[in-house]
Amino acid sequence: MRNWYSAIYKSLIIASVLSFIIYFFSSGNVSLGALISGYSVLILSVTMILYIILYNLLQSKQTGSFFQLLLSMITATGPFLLMLGVIGLVLFLIISYKDRILLGHVSNGYTTFNNITITMILLQLYLVYTNINTEKFETTQKLSKVTTSILYLYGVITAISSITLFNILTNFSADGFHLLQKVEPKQ
Repeated sequence: MRNWYSAIYKSLIIASVLSFIIYFFSSGNVSLGALISGYSVLILSVTMILYIILYNLLQSKQTGSFFQLLLSMITATGPFLLMLGVIGLVLFLIISYKDRILLGHVSNGYTTFNNITITMILLQLYLVYTNINTEKFETTQKLSKVTTSILYLYGVITAISSITLFNILTNFSADGFHLLQKVEPKQ
């Protein structure tokens, strides 16, 4: 059963990477659809990996206090929770502002920070995939502390980029007539 489960989340990671590649080499509805499907599939795979890590943490016999267990859970699952939060925010923004994105009524910074966010997520995926593909992960179901720390670093950079993307989409528009209101002349 474990082999099937690991094959599923590994194939979901590969499918999301392929969707991001389609996004980079297409435009319009195809590009936006590939981006949305890439993020959606990535949420599934990260959730599956998070489940494995949490399950094995709770099954292991730990002789520490509740706070030590909580700290080990946060340390082990933190990068994946951060990744899920960032992906959820970006997916929400893309779906909410898809009409404005498709019409091109977004600031030039949108494309820059969207590409930065995707690149950082792809770097995180590369780290995760290379580490979950090892025998050590298959037996212990844990990532090394160095890998976890690097994932935290990339996650924070990705979070900063996605918050900037949020500000660009919510506060800036390239459509000059978007915020104009009709003003009645005074008599």
